[in-house]
Amino acid sequence: MLGEITVIPQIEGPAREIVGKVVKEIAAQGLRYDVGAAGTAVEGDIDAILAAVRVVDQRLRAEGVERAVVELRLQLEPHPETLEHQVQGVGAASSP
Repeated sequence: MLGEITVIPQIEGPAREIVGKVVKEIAAQGLRYDVGAAGTAVEGDIDAILAAVRVVDQRLRAEGVERAVVELRLQLEPHPETLEHQVQGVGAASSP
């Protein structure tokens, strides 16, 4: 299963440091992942992806973040899907 986790901490100033810690938590869950400009794509079974979201919540709280938006999108497929397959051929459509 493929998913995308987006974390938007509601804090003063830049959130990159906290988002970086969140990405490390996702990696520690053993999911394959790819960090993008607006979210982190993940590959794994639904239980592993949901566990990663729980860990993201714990990390945000541990960092003192009282408010955040955490978005999770899941792509349900009748067959196993990979991060690489999902973006095959898209590079040619990118802007210069």
